[in-house]
Amino acid sequence: MTTRFQLNAGNLEAIVEPEFGGRITAFRHNGIDLFLPVADGQRDPASAGAGGCFPLVPWSNRVRDGRMAAAGQVLTLDKTERGAGNAIHGHGRRRGWSVTADGAPTSLRMNYEHPTGEEGWPFAYGADQIVSLSDEALSITLAVQNRSGDEMPVGLGLHPYLPRTAEMGLWFAAATQWPPVDGKFPAGPQPIPAELDFSEPQAVVTGLDQGFGGWGGDAHAIWPERGLALSIHGGAALSHFIVFTPPEKDFLCLEPVTHCIDASNLAFKGVSDTGDRTLAPDERLAVTVRFKVEVF
Repeated sequence: MTTRFQLNAGNLEAIVEPEFGGRITAFRHNGIDLFLPVADGQRDPASAGAGGCFPLVPWSNRVRDGRMAAAGQVLTLDKTERGAGNAIHGHGRRRGWSVTADGAPTSLRMNYEHPTGEEGWPFAYGADQIVSLSDEALSITLAVQNRSGDEMPVGLGLHPYLPRTAEMGLWFAAATQWPPVDGKFPAGPQPIPAELDFSEPQAVVTGLDQGFGGWGGDAHAIWPERGLALSIHGGAALSHFIVFTPPEKDFLCLEPVTHCIDASNLAFKGVSDTGDRTLAPDERLAVTVRFKVEVF
C-alpha cells in the first residue's frame, strides 16, 4: 500500500498517492465523488487502471507505433498501450513521485525525475506537480523542465475520470474537432458537426475517443440528480481537449492537454495547430487546471 495524503478544505476532500503515479485517487464533495475513485487494492503504477486523475508528462495520449518524429530525429519509444503497439500518456503516471513539500491539510507538492534513455526517451527532465485544495476548488499545477543538453519535445495535461450518471450533461467551447480517421489517430482538424457541438449544454455522447482543438479553456460537467456541477478551467497553453466516453462504463474522461493526439508526427507531416512544441535546455513549461465545484 502506498502512502496516502488526505487534503481537506470546507466540504471538499482529496486523496493523493504520490508513489502511485502521482495520482489523485479520490476527490469528493460532502462524501459525493467528483472523480471516479480508485478502488482499494493493488497500487502498482505501471499497471494502474481507471480512476482518479493522473498527470500526463512529457506528452499526452497516443504516439503511433511508439515512433515519434521530433527534435530532428525519430524516437523509438516503449510501446506502453495495453493490447496495442503504441506509446501512451508519457512516463509520469507509471512512476512513483517524491513528496517535496507537505502543506497539509490543503496542499502537496511532488517531483519526478526522468533519467536519460529510459523507455527510449533520450532526454532527462524533471516534473513537478502541486495539488492544492480550497473551499470551492481543486487546483493542479503540472510543470516539466528539460534537464538535457538538447531540445526536447514536450506536452502536458491531466487525465481525470468523472463518474457518469444517467442525467449527466456536458458543455465546452472549441474551434475544431480532431476525429480519429485511422484507428484511434486523427489526420488533422475538421469542422465540428452539430451532434458534437458542446458549446451549449447537452447530454453526453457515448463512444467518443477524440480531441477538440482551439479549446476555450472552460468545460462544465453537471449531475442534475446530485445537484452538483464541476467546472474545469485551464490556461492558454492547454489548447486541446480530449473527450473519452466509452460505452457501458460508469465514467468518462475530460482531459485538458497542450497538444492533439500524435502531435509530433502530425506536425512533422505539416499539419498545423497540433500544439506540438519543444523545450530548450533548462526551459520549463507549466500549466494549471482548476476544478471548481458548484452546488445548486
